[in-house]
Amino acid sequence: MYPRWRILRVLAGLAELSIVSTQELPLLRVPGRAPRRLVPGRVGQALSNNNIALENIQQYTYVLPATIGRQYFEFIWDTGSSDLWVVDTSCQQGDCTSVPRYSQQLSDTLISTEQPFKLSYLTGNVEGEVIHDTVRLGEYQVQSQALATVYQVADLDLASTATSGIAGFCFPASAAIPATVGPTLLENLLSAFPPDQQFFAFLLPRDGSTGSLTLGTLDPTLAPDPTLINYSPVIRTGSEYDYWKLPLQHLTVDGQPFPISPSRVPGAATPICVLDTGTTLILGPTEDVKAFYAPFGAAARNDPVNGYQIRCTRAVPVALILGGHEYPLHPADVAWAEGAQDGWCTGGLQANDNVNAGDWLCGDTFLRNVLAVHKYSTTQPSIGLLSVTNITIAMQEFRAERGEDVADGDTVGQDDSDVAPMEDGNDGWDTTVGYVKRWEHHPNGKAARMFGAAAGSLGFVVGGITAAGWRFWRGV
Repeated sequence: MYPRWRILRVLAGLAELSIVSTQELPLLRVPGRAPRRLVPGRVGQALSNNNIALENIQQYTYVLPATIGRQYFEFIWDTGSSDLWVVDTSCQQGDCTSVPRYSQQLSDTLISTEQPFKLSYLTGNVEGEVIHDTVRLGEYQVQSQALATVYQVADLDLASTATSGIAGFCFPASAAIPATVGPTLLENLLSAFPPDQQFFAFLLPRDGSTGSLTLGTLDPTLAPDPTLINYSPVIRTGSEYDYWKLPLQHLTVDGQPFPISPSRVPGAATPICVLDTGTTLILGPTEDVKAFYAPFGAAARNDPVNGYQIRCTRAVPVALILGGHEYPLHPADVAWAEGAQDGWCTGGLQANDNVNAGDWLCGDTFLRNVLAVHKYSTTQPSIGLLSVTNITIAMQEFRAERGEDVADGDTVGQDDSDVAPMEDGNDGWDTTVGYVKRWEHHPNGKAARMFGAAAGSLGFVVGGITAAGWRFWRGV
């Protein structure tokens, strides 16, 4: 039986949205180019035939499958950026040729705008043009959606995730496509709902478990009592809302408060954390992260290639206090086993002093531990969080998988006496595992504004995990 469509004209007639009764979207999790010792493969499953499936391959990158015209692509799903862009068949560079590309000749719904599209990055750039075409995600279909087709890509290594572009779910203020050309994909999707339902909610899957991404409704299996969700207002940058940002009061380690540095953002009463699905780890100021790992002695090290590492058997009870509420992390997200080497795991917290839109960046190692509700509004957006990690159960799971802890004085795997600590402030991260790629976003070709500018930064972080050659994408 064919689905029964409703056609809704949205945003002053700039686009049309067709949906069926479902309000769930397919979201996949896929790997970047895994280290050679890992065998990439799909371990997640779509939620159902009508959902936007959330699939996670080796906890690398969360991917949103969509069609443009009649062509299927997978996009990095990124709550830290706002634009939708896809590589075009006219792009003949190595960064493009090994991934599916958009063919304008194959679309009979394309409308050209002749509007140039350009993003400048610290380690590369993207150029193309803005078009309008029909975009379908799950059972949602947006007609005449503004997006960019990219014909020049430099140093972004799209092949490592087999993705064809980025689908941003952030605020219009962070978009490179001018609002006069067309609304963002998120604006169009949410405009079909009444104001009190203009939100999206998600739970990122861990390993092969099922995730959830819904529009305008909550998954009742994840939030049977919505009153337990803690809502906090999104922090503004100047007069605009640009990123999904919350106040981060402090951390706790083994139940004890762990103080963090004051915010560098002018006028901020507490440090600011940017929530971003496009970043794999939690990133914080160098001095704070250094102090975090210091008490672990020989159970932690600062590797000049792989960043902070922790012994894979070390279970660390850590929680973030966001918006005045405590959210514990699963110890597997603190001692991150992907790419483990000789008993050493990647630390779920890493140092970087270039998170431009805030002080901390809360990536997937945090977001896997909460159901996150992002309420969109032009006046006062908010973020609701519901903890899904029971620390007692999580510690039991960790012990069952990793075994008993190794004493600090014991040797794990190979001798690490040749591992020298990185210099303070080092954020190069040219790593064998790769974490998040480094770039800075310059909407409309303008230089990104740093702290101290009245409107704040226009940088952002997107990405996931890949292998060598991916670096930390400086921004947000």
